[in-house]
Amino acid sequence: MKQFFEKVLECLVVVLPFLRKKDTREMKEFTELITGQYGFLADQLEKALKDYFELSTKVKEMHTELFALKEELSKALAKKCEVEKCDQRM
Repeated sequence: MKQFFEKVLECLVVVLPFLRKKDTREMKEFTELITGQYGFLADQLEKALKDYFELSTKVKEMHTELFALKEELSKALAKKCEVEKCDQRM
């Protein structure tokens, strides 16, 4: 039990200086700084995620278009005349 009280006193010795007015003001400024930085980072993360999902959507659209064009090309090549001197040859 004695050790418990000693640990509590050690914690109080560490915490008490921060409870003075001067230190309280510094703690408030520090807290506001950290809060501001957190807000800035959260905004940056939100922008990055938005950009990522927009880019992902564009990539999916491009893949769809690419596969459609590949299919059209395959159909066109199948219709191509195989005879070298054919008038319909492309």
